[in-house]
Amino acid sequence: MVRPSIAGLMGAYGCALISLDNQEANKESEILKPDELEKFTTHKEFMVCGLCENNCKMTLTVFNDGNKFVTGNRCERGAEKATKVKVAKKDKKVNLVDYKYKKLFCYHSLSKKKQTRGEIGIPRVLNMYENYPLWHTMLTDLGFRVVLSPRSDKELFEEGIETIPSDTVCYPAKMSHGHIMALIKQGVPNIFYPSVLFEQEEQKNAQNHFNCPIVQSYPEVLKNNIDEIREGQVNYLHPFINLANPEGVAVNVHKALTAQGISVNLTEVQAAVQHGFEEMDKFKEDLRLKAEELLMQINLNNEKAIVLAGRPYHLDPEINHGIADIITQEGFHVLTEDSISHLAEVSGLRVVNQWVYHSRLYAAANVVCKNKNLELVQLNSFGCGLDAVTTDQVEEIMRGHNKLYTVLKIDEGSNMGAVRIRLRSLKAAVSERVRHNIEASTEVHELVQETPAFTKEMAKKHTLLLPMLSPIHQEGLLDTAFAAAGYNVVSLPESNTSVNNGLKFVNNDSCYPAIITIGQLIEALQSGEYDLDNTSVMMTQTGGGCRATNYIPLLRKALIDAGFPQVPVVSLSMGNQGTEKGFKFTVPLLTRFMIAVLYGDLFERVVYRTRPYEATEGSVNELHAKWLEKARKNVESGSIFEFNRNMKKIVAEFDQIELLDIQKPRVGVVGEILVKYSKTANDDIVSIIEEEGGEAVVLDLIGFMNYSLYNQIWKADEIGFSKKNKLMAKTFIGIINMLEKPMNKALKASKRFDSIESIYDIAASTEEVISIGNHTGEGWFLTGEMIELLQKGVHNIICLQPFGCLPNHIVGKGMMKELRRQYPGANLAPIDYDPGVSAVNQLNRIRLMMTTAKKRMNTTSNSVEESERESEMETAQAY
Repeated sequence: MVRPSIAGLMGAYGCALISLDNQEANKESEILKPDELEKFTTHKEFMVCGLCENNCKMTLTVFNDGNKFVTGNRCERGAEKATKVKVAKKDKKVNLVDYKYKKLFCYHSLSKKKQTRGEIGIPRVLNMYENYPLWHTMLTDLGFRVVLSPRSDKELFEEGIETIPSDTVCYPAKMSHGHIMALIKQGVPNIFYPSVLFEQEEQKNAQNHFNCPIVQSYPEVLKNNIDEIREGQVNYLHPFINLANPEGVAVNVHKALTAQGISVNLTEVQAAVQHGFEEMDKFKEDLRLKAEELLMQINLNNEKAIVLAGRPYHLDPEINHGIADIITQEGFHVLTEDSISHLAEVSGLRVVNQWVYHSRLYAAANVVCKNKNLELVQLNSFGCGLDAVTTDQVEEIMRGHNKLYTVLKIDEGSNMGAVRIRLRSLKAAVSERVRHNIEASTEVHELVQETPAFTKEMAKKHTLLLPMLSPIHQEGLLDTAFAAAGYNVVSLPESNTSVNNGLKFVNNDSCYPAIITIGQLIEALQSGEYDLDNTSVMMTQTGGGCRATNYIPLLRKALIDAGFPQVPVVSLSMGNQGTEKGFKFTVPLLTRFMIAVLYGDLFERVVYRTRPYEATEGSVNELHAKWLEKARKNVESGSIFEFNRNMKKIVAEFDQIELLDIQKPRVGVVGEILVKYSKTANDDIVSIIEEEGGEAVVLDLIGFMNYSLYNQIWKADEIGFSKKNKLMAKTFIGIINMLEKPMNKALKASKRFDSIESIYDIAASTEEVISIGNHTGEGWFLTGEMIELLQKGVHNIICLQPFGCLPNHIVGKGMMKELRRQYPGANLAPIDYDPGVSAVNQLNRIRLMMTTAKKRMNTTSNSVEESERESEMETAQAY
């Protein structure tokens, strides 16, 4: 790259070249002549618009010829006020963002005289921009006077800023704190804000219909971080809801109302819910008809429009900063993604299409691609982890049809200068395309390249590369389990260079675990050590509403981009998504797999518990190596009898190894599953803790499997999912418990080691803090692990999370205030891990936490309250 010495003038040269290129023949230039420049003068006037809540600060520039120019306004009304020049009706552009916002919140509430069940507040936040007609109608029919929180603005945001637990969560989520506080300050006795796990099904080809993790679970964060709710000053109703099951909605709403002592019968709620769904359908149909009218208009008159595509809550003027108004000023009509998404089917995507709001983006992009008068601008909130998936996919759709793609990243900042430049660049590019007759392709393009399937023949001769998730579970254990089943699986060595490799081929806003694991695989394929025609790659993934469900599509894209399109992909997951006929979890393989995982879990317990105190340096690792070899042979044989016998002997020998009679602070490690176990991801957190004078406590990998199974039980009981899945889940949990029984019996009888907690007991304890309905990513189980550690006397906990991990905003950082309240003295340190995060900063955070841990262990003079204040202050300093 060459940087010219006149770089500061390049923009001016560019403008000159564009002007020259656009000059019309026989038309005199309008550039001022030298004598006119001599007389050129301007003066400025400053004013506040005041025509709406935005209160735009405008600058009016008046030129010597009487012309006027306005800046700082977000819509034509401000320009009209400043210049005293009315925009002709025929020149005014239609703004469906504004229309939808006004239509959405125009519902009238009952008067105080007509209400029969009191007042109930609804915060104007997140999914309320989607479901408000449903909830307002339902609650009104039930006799409540609905009180809607005020319009969003900076002052409202600051009302709740002190209750926000995570500074990296998206702005729409942060704004919800202010809305709740506004309702509380109004004296509203009840607040209704449900956790909507699933939206209504819209696209028949979509794999699922989740809400994003923040929309699903943010009511839980508000409950645990706003003192007025926790102290019972307001009744807070936040039932978990599946909108695809209206009958279940009525049952869950009824349960939530009666739990707060509100007398209402189920039949009444069912009728109100049905009316609510009808009203929501009517609202959506009205918006669609309005969009179809506008589409007809622009096609007849050859006008231009932009689809401003985002999530429902991007409708909030404080969130979108008036971008729709800026677009109309540039001469475009504005549509919303949900107003046109019904006009196209979505299929043939590279990604897993499982979030309803994002599925609309793909559909809207398809509509835009088929209409020469439409362009698309996508809004992306800073910190939105899912958009690392969706922005790439929308761009691929647009590029496949030779259409322009613009994405605008927005957050708390309201300086729209850069946004205006981007939009003007888009306008100029559209004009250039029209002038040069460059048209989009309306042909249907397959977005997914055909990928090779992993066949039975490949299983016999292919080397399967598996990223390193957890060395203590994989090395010599899981490798052996796969080998015994006839698969040549190689667990790749951990490498710091794999991160840089991942960054080359994965969207850099993607999840850190995806960057690491895909980087490991690409690095191995590039190494030259493997015959590429006889090599496949494996990937584990958790599934559910987390973006980890898209690891396989991300990997396939990376393989193609890196030049390895011929390499098949095998998925290791609960559903085996992406796996072809060549790989099967047979009963013998599953048995060996479980044995290997349980050995790894036991080694974690006994090695980490004893190594910090060993009397002879290296003795614990030596004993571990001895038993690892025996465990490897047992995994190879698959003998349950030998497994049971070895479990008892391992516990006995580690219970007898000579240790120093000293105390060290015990430090629990929880977090996102890969960052928790991978040395590359967490910079070898266990070694750091031991070097800093502590003992690491890392809970079992098998616990995550139990959590995934237990979720099927909850979904069947609470939101109408399959009873068959519940039965299968209980059966598998029973099998795991049976395999764990000898190990747990030995642990209970030991003098050094903690026993295994039942998943049922962990769930029961967790419900005291957070609902078991939180299933995305590590979900409620992450909070449950922290509770398990605290109950066992491990008061120091490091919570590891990838930057932008949406579930961890909820179940990690979002629950720490309540955990500190319920467990006084808890020393909790949330730490972000990402390619761009400073390792020095991470280490300092850990050392700060360790200093507090040692201080508390060595003194008894501090009161619990003082210790708690110390912990909170240290966490605040670390932020």
